[in-house]
Amino acid sequence: MTVRVAVAVGYLGNGYSGSQVQPNVPTVQGELEGALFRLNWCAKGTHPVTLSSRTDGGVDARMNIGSFDIPAQIWEGVGERGIITALNDQIATDIRIWAAQSVDSEFRTRDAISRTYLYRLQALNGWTPVSVDELNEWCSIFVGEHDFTNFCRQQEGRSTIKNVLSCKPWVDDRGEVLGFSIEAQGFVWNQVRRIASAFVGLSKGKYTIDQISQALHQPEVPADFGRSVPEWLTLWHIEHSETPYLCTKAKLEFVLPLVVEKPPTGRAFSLWAEKARREQDQLHQAAWLNHLNSI
Repeated sequence: MTVRVAVAVGYLGNGYSGSQVQPNVPTVQGELEGALFRLNWCAKGTHPVTLSSRTDGGVDARMNIGSFDIPAQIWEGVGERGIITALNDQIATDIRIWAAQSVDSEFRTRDAISRTYLYRLQALNGWTPVSVDELNEWCSIFVGEHDFTNFCRQQEGRSTIKNVLSCKPWVDDRGEVLGFSIEAQGFVWNQVRRIASAFVGLSKGKYTIDQISQALHQPEVPADFGRSVPEWLTLWHIEHSETPYLCTKAKLEFVLPLVVEKPPTGRAFSLWAEKARREQDQLHQAAWLNHLNSI
């Protein structure tokens, strides 16, 4: 007899070729499956882990949701804390399981209500600081159901029509712009990174708000505003009706250890970006520790 377990998992994307398992490269799914195999909780030669969201190489996650089936006596014997401890002992510290619950045997991770991403515009070379009000105006264009043909990498068989539930500035504790957050039930490939690139172009005066709006509302007219790098993109939250415990834990408040500062120009920018990257890592680690400490 088996039980299906859903876990909240976070990871730093730098060392992985995305979340989805691939041959001969490290992936988040592959690392989790390796841990399950080493614990003899799942049979080798299978792919027991499913993830709610697929993220590209370099993309971080504060919260993704994974699920897998294990013998019922293991869950009944060790519970949430034991599952978390055993799995985390088997994987590198740049991946952390920070909550777990049992779910229905028909549970599907992909059937999430919504997914929320954060993009740190402030860390991009070329970003020109703007006011919260100005960024809020740009964000509002993308809210609602639209055809994102001009803001994605199209995939055969996948619709480019998506409903954005919210898009708003992401600010530090002083109210200064770090980037933006965007929530939708689902996203098309590279959608958030292409929106981020459009925002950078707007901040520099390279594009106008009318050009962006036209590209969104007239998808049959090709437009390309570029694609920002994955390193500053974070899968922040997943809302799923069948994992109320995971979602409640994800909403525990904590102080975000990020503060807007003006990056240097020229050759010094690369050094500053390395420091910013470490700050980004600390953001996720602080979140994971906050969740783990609440068990």
